[in-house]
Amino acid sequence: MVQADPSLPTTDIVEKCCGPQSHSHVFGFGGGLKAKDLKGGTSSKAELLSVLHSNREDIKSLNEENKSLNEENKSLNDRLSAIEDEKKEIMKMKEFFTAQQSHVPPITSYVSTE
Repeated sequence: MVQADPSLPTTDIVEKCCGPQSHSHVFGFGGGLKAKDLKGGTSSKAELLSVLHSNREDIKSLNEENKSLNEENKSLNDRLSAIEDEKKEIMKMKEFFTAQQSHVPPITSYVSTE
């Protein structure tokens, strides 16, 4: 029909093929989604089970990696806490020695230049 009269508008072609259109029911043609596109591919049960098994293996592997990374993170946090505690102790000692030095008069020695 399009080849017979290429000047026909799309709506006229649809009405000639499918009858008059109304606002409550519109018939479309051409590109766009089709029912088979929404259903997905036509994979066999064996293929789907294989994909499911592969996905489960991936999840298991990722969970193990996640567990390992969480343990490493805990270890690093523990080490960081220990370092911070040591730093606090060093700062306390520094303050103590600074306070001690402020109570002791400076020692002056006379060096002979002769």
